[in-house]
Order: sequence, then C-alpha cells, then structure tokens
Amino acid sequence: MPATEKIRRSHCIVGCAALWLLVGCTSADNTAYAAADPLAAVRALIGDAACSTDAHCATIAVGAKACGGPEAYLAWSTERSDGRQLEAAAATYNASRLETVVRGGRVSNCALTIDPGAWCAPVAAGRACQLQRTGSSPLR
Repeated sequence: MPATEKIRRSHCIVGCAALWLLVGCTSADNTAYAAADPLAAVRALIGDAACSTDAHCATIAVGAKACGGPEAYLAWSTERSDGRQLEAAAATYNASRLETVVRGGRVSNCALTIDPGAWCAPVAAGRACQLQRTGSSPLR
C-alpha cells in the first residue's frame, strides 16, 4: 500500500473516531458523564433538540482553536433547552478546551469556523434542529 494511502486511511480513522465521540453520544445518558466531560454536559442540555418551527432553532459555538474562535457549532432547540444553562455549559467546555490547546502547545489551521445556522428538519422521530450547512463544522 502506498504511503499516501496509509496517511489518508489513518486520517479517516482518526476523523471517524472523533466524530463518533462527539456525535454518537447524544442521549440523555450523557448527564452521567457531565462532570467528567464538559462536552457531554452541553450535549445533555441540547438533548433531542426537538422543534416545531425554524424559529425554535439556534446554534451555539463550542471548542477553541489555537488561533482563536470556536472549533464547531451545535444546533439546539429553544423549545427544549434553557439558553442560559446551555451557554454556561458551553463556556465551561470552551474554557477547558482552550486550556488543553494552550497547555498542549497545539496549533490549528486558523480557518474561520462560520456559524452555519440551524433549521427545524424532519427526522425519524418528528422534527429536530439541525445545522443548515453540512461540512462547515468539524465537530458535528
């Protein structure tokens, strides 16, 4: 197998693992992990993000890049989540992520992560807030 193919494959594996960790755990069971994992606390507050109209959907910035700004945005429902609690939980996660970035001497691509906006999309269980633009958020 050529070296470039091995590199691509390893990047895919790392990317899939990160996506699984951040997207795969979205149930109410996250409350048990909230103390140990601030992102789990954010996800627990977002819950199923059920909505009735686009007006119920919003986004919240999460993470921290070495050059500044968020790593990603998550969609949430104003019908289901308390905005103040969610902002506080996101601030806790963002601070812990920034500390990790600074302490680890990490670098980033310094690309601006644009807020994609959110809409009330049909899902299997009804309707839920989703990010509008796919591919704009690496931690979705």
